[in-house]
Amino acid sequence: MKGLKIGCVQPRAFDVPEWKEALDRALELADDAVAGGAELVLLPEALFPAYYLGGGEGSAASWRKSDPRTVFSGYAAGKGIYLAAGLVLEDEGALYNGAMLWGPDGRELLRTFKSNLWHFDGRYVLPGSSFPVADTEFGPVGMMVCADGRIPEISRILALKGAKLILDLTNLTSTGRNRDTLSNPQLEYMLPARAAENGVWIAVADKVGLEAETVLNCGGSRLIDPLGNVVASLGSSAEGILVAEADLNGPCPPMPDRTPKLYSILTADTVSTGAYLNQFDPLSAAEDEVFSALCRFSFSGMEDYLEKAARFLARALDQGNRLVCLPPMEEEGCSEVAEKLSGLLAGSDVVAVLNGPAGEGRDTVVFSANGVIGRFSGDVLEPLDTPAGRIGAVWGDEGWNPEPVRCLMLGGSEAVVWYGDGKRLRDISVKVARTRAAENRIFLLYFHGGEDALVAGPSGAVLAETLDEGDQAVSAMIRRSESRGKTVVPGTNIVSGRLPSAYGGLVGEKGANGSHD
Repeated sequence: MKGLKIGCVQPRAFDVPEWKEALDRALELADDAVAGGAELVLLPEALFPAYYLGGGEGSAASWRKSDPRTVFSGYAAGKGIYLAAGLVLEDEGALYNGAMLWGPDGRELLRTFKSNLWHFDGRYVLPGSSFPVADTEFGPVGMMVCADGRIPEISRILALKGAKLILDLTNLTSTGRNRDTLSNPQLEYMLPARAAENGVWIAVADKVGLEAETVLNCGGSRLIDPLGNVVASLGSSAEGILVAEADLNGPCPPMPDRTPKLYSILTADTVSTGAYLNQFDPLSAAEDEVFSALCRFSFSGMEDYLEKAARFLARALDQGNRLVCLPPMEEEGCSEVAEKLSGLLAGSDVVAVLNGPAGEGRDTVVFSANGVIGRFSGDVLEPLDTPAGRIGAVWGDEGWNPEPVRCLMLGGSEAVVWYGDGKRLRDISVKVARTRAAENRIFLLYFHGGEDALVAGPSGAVLAETLDEGDQAVSAMIRRSESRGKTVVPGTNIVSGRLPSAYGGLVGEKGANGSHD
């Protein structure tokens, strides 16, 4: 079957009183996309009436009497295309930030409402709680709206329901002096991670320009393939259209196995989770600051490993680290090695983490001067309380699934060590690691096999990483209070803003599409 030509439309942002002009301009650009061969045209979030609804009273409230759905339905039918648009919609007397998809005959195929309300969204609209997928002649299609791309459950549910393409209607924002260099974490690494972790195509339509003198849109409309590669994209300052082809029936990367029976906390009552309770548990300055080291070194055999591990531990202690993560070993026997090394920690409150063979060992040991104080085996997804904070661990391809780290975060993990196997490309692996940190607002300590290591902070920023070769340790400050605070911006909290009742398809023996995982 031929590929689908997708037209991502990137108009400038308009204020609420200019809603008619916004609609006209969007359709002008849509005309250009259709002329360029687009069979599916994607328009941004809140194209009607605007994203920021404040000040939309009085004469500016005329949009409340208008319904542009008939315009878009007629446009789709008249052009014989699929058309998706972001609209503020009224449903049963309440407003929602919605996305709609019409087919080539003008029929509505799909409707979804933004679930992860961002910043001031909650002042004007209610969250949605369903994530439907529609069949098209090109394959199953799902949709999400802007900040929903930060919530791993949403794209995962769409993928489990069979979506091969996710349409992302956005108003991604940024700041900066130069309009030509604006960006956003979703564009940089989160959306590529979403595509790669689910094996789906993602098409993004964003706006450019300043709305309401406060909301600066950063453009970057793009098409991302199932490997996380950006196939094509637009800039951050100018209006435009992007027409690119997606082969929805082409080969996709193998997806890691899921273990839904371990994911029950995803649907737990929010106020019962460790992450929620941690927000109200104060820390002293001494408890809060955990200087942490990741060690990367080559070795030939166990004796060499022990010698280098001892050297790196001694230096880490001398340099003030309270948490030290050693690289994966090549042999089993973590407990025995930990007991041998624990004597080096005498007189300190340092905690060290040790793992078996990269990608194979689901046996991570945590030890201190008193020997082994805990271990992770993968049978449960629960954090371990240590003198250096609440720590979790995942292994190999498991970190590519968003659910394990999510479960550890909800259980109260402040830092998670991911011992990756290094089999997937480093570039997209790092984007996934940064996404795990940002979507959960935790510290993520990542080993790319035995070759590479980095620390990502709760914002997704890389705090420290090793050189591309040679033995090295890098350190970063883990402030536990940062990972306990789950508010991203006022009005958006990644724990209290979750909708656990909507995530049932991720838990238990069946996936959201009803098939066994």
